[in-house]
Order: sequence, then C-alpha cells, then structure tokens
Amino acid sequence: MELNGKEEVKGAVLHIVVVGFHHKKGCQVEYSYPPLIPEEGHDSNNLPEEWKYLPFLALPDGAHNYQEDTVFFHLPPLTGADTNCVYGVSCYRQIEAKSLKVRLADVTRETVQKSVCVLSQVPLYGLLQAKLQLITHAYFEEKDFSQISILKELYEHMNSSLRGTALEGSQVFLGKTILLFSLASNGTPFPS
Repeated sequence: MELNGKEEVKGAVLHIVVVGFHHKKGCQVEYSYPPLIPEEGHDSNNLPEEWKYLPFLALPDGAHNYQEDTVFFHLPPLTGADTNCVYGVSCYRQIEAKSLKVRLADVTRETVQKSVCVLSQVPLYGLLQAKLQLITHAYFEEKDFSQISILKELYEHMNSSLRGTALEGSQVFLGKTILLFSLASNGTPFPS
C-alpha cells in the first residue's frame, strides 16, 4: 500500500479508528486510517470479519454514563497477518450536539459519543494512552469531526517514533510490572 506516494513501512501502529454511536445503527466505525479493508475508503463502515466486535469494544455499553474514559482490548489477528494479537487502546468522550460547528442530519440526540482508537502490534498501553488522550481531546475541541488531519498525523508520528531500537529492550514496558502487581493485589491501577 502507498501513503502520500511513498511505500508504507509497517510500524507498531496498524490503524487509527474513530467509532461513533449512531442512534439507529448503534456503534459503528466512522473512519479508519489506513482503511481497515484496503480496497475500501477511510470512511467505510465495513470491518474484517475477525474484527466485527471492534466498535463495541472501542465504545463500550454504558459509555454514555461517563464524560470520558479509556478502555484497553485485544483483537484476533487478521487472516494472513504476521502478528499473534492486535492490541487496542480507545479513548472515548461525549460532547453536546449543540456545541458542534458541523452538525450532520443524523445527529438527533443531545450528545454525540465517539471514541478514537489505536490498534497496535505491540502492547504499549501506557504510551498509546498518553498520546491518545491528548489527540482525542484536541479532536473533540475542533467541534468538527470531519477534521481528520490530526488522526493521520497521529498515525504517522507514532509509527515514525516507534521504529527500530525504540521498540527494543524493556524501556517501552517500564512501569508495567508495578501496574500489573497493583491491579492483581487490589483491583485498582494505583496503590491504595
């Protein structure tokens, strides 16, 4: 696949995905970069069969009860992929529909719920979450969800900064053992 006239180099990040809640259709993919199905466009709602539950993992049931939050999930690899697991980080938020600069006709509720997801080959949860929270905040602050350049830039930046030696060794997993121990001992991500 080519991006901007250059051959795509596989990086840690596979896709950036936006999932929205549609009042009649439920959770659905609204945007993906690069497209989840290469032959289709960035705005295709179609999903690879192996990832049919992606919208529900990225924007979980009950998300409307929170102004914003983050979820972590796993997806099976696509057929023929050279990875054993796909790691997902999703930051979801909601915004009042009346505050949108561009309000589409199918926005019929008082709030709009969306999540911005990173699908990765590497379980860099903390690093991905930190970047994704900032980008999700900026994406919502635009108040125009057609402004997707920030999402493309996130994909390109993450893959350029997470190449080669940046992914080698234990540095990328620093702090994960204490987090795992804390979760195992008392069910919260931080010591009580």
